[in-house]
Amino acid sequence: MGHKLHSRIETWKKLLLDFGKRNRLINFKDGKRSNVKITSPSYKILYDLIVIHEKEIIFPYASKVHISDDGEESYDTIIEGNVETSKTVSELQKTLKILRYKANTSIEEQGINILYLAFGLLKWTEREDSDEVFASPLVLVPVRLTIESLTSPYKLIIHDDEIVVNPTLIHKLNNDFAIKLPEFDSTQDNIETYFSQVEKIVRKKGWSIERCVNLTNLSFLKINMYKDLE
Repeated sequence: MGHKLHSRIETWKKLLLDFGKRNRLINFKDGKRSNVKITSPSYKILYDLIVIHEKEIIFPYASKVHISDDGEESYDTIIEGNVETSKTVSELQKTLKILRYKANTSIEEQGINILYLAFGLLKWTEREDSDEVFASPLVLVPVRLTIESLTSPYKLIIHDDEIVVNPTLIHKLNNDFAIKLPEFDSTQDNIETYFSQVEKIVRKKGWSIERCVNLTNLSFLKINMYKDLE
């Protein structure tokens, strides 16, 4: 019986480990409605703002949009906020609305927060001669999106879950390449110091880190279930 149960658990564990190319924790793509790339301030300043000082991030907001005959958008009032993104104000509003809805639904239905500011993307390949470069989020800071009313901007604050290094990536690198990522202590470690530590480890493989920040929904419920089975 013990052997049967053991092999069944091993089967479950393999099913739970999602290292496939459709998993955004492994193969992150800049989707139109699945993430917001924050272009300013820099990742270091942003990390200090939201993690160290626990400040609110306020997104740009436009109260009224006018569409001219040739399809050009213009705005009555723009609240500039304290960050800039790669999207127009109109696109930003639509994306933030979707991200917030999905995050709130996950909390209501499963009690799990899935909204993160992802700091850094590890750029890596499966083989040295491969042209396919994967991008995997590195440091994941849990956040909450709030909005007071339809005429208010979206605001971002840190969530009380712990800051983690992408657990699916940790497992994949260990499993497939025998690479062990260093631990990250959000109370002591500087984000750039951590990126440099990781780069030293992966440089021999020709891999690199893109220093960027993306607001996105990411779920690693399966990897947590995997750890429970272990």
